[in-house]
Amino acid sequence: MRNSRVLVWYADYKEMLAADDGDPGTMAERHEIRIAWEKQVYDTMFPIALTTFHARGGRNPTLPGRALVSGVGRADANLAVDAAGELYVFTKSDGMIRALVSGR
Repeated sequence: MRNSRVLVWYADYKEMLAADDGDPGTMAERHEIRIAWEKQVYDTMFPIALTTFHARGGRNPTLPGRALVSGVGRADANLAVDAAGELYVFTKSDGMIRALVSGR
């Protein structure tokens, strides 16, 4: 597996609108998100998905999935909002849907 890290981050919507000035070099600031899970803090979903994959019976040492960018073992994370406005993250490689809650 390649040693690549994809951090979780967000951009403020108002900052994105303000940066939409026709100049592709003007961008809104990216803000990093830290993920607290099982009394530890992570900057990616990878270790969380890998731990859950093994806890649910996954036998491979790496996560399933392959791509040219990431190599073998992917922790694809997708975000969704339900009708009540609650935020969820779905990780395909371990088959989990997690509700996200705000932290400190």
